[in-house]
Amino acid sequence: MRLERYYRTLGITGNEDTRLIKKAFMRVAQKHHPDKNHNDEASTQKFIDARDAYENIMKVKRNIS
Repeated sequence: MRLERYYRTLGITGNEDTRLIKKAFMRVAQKHHPDKNHNDEASTQKFIDARDAYENIMKVKRNIS
């Protein structure tokens, strides 16, 4: 399932509430933000993956609620 990959990207299990999901996203985003990691393509890609994971997880959470 694709959501499991998103959960791994943010380092969560999937049972967390939206507040904890956002906190996990912010932690990963700050670590891999392009402004902090100049010229590091791998880190930039992890930032993009974290953003996509957060957006898709939140879409699913909103549809379930």
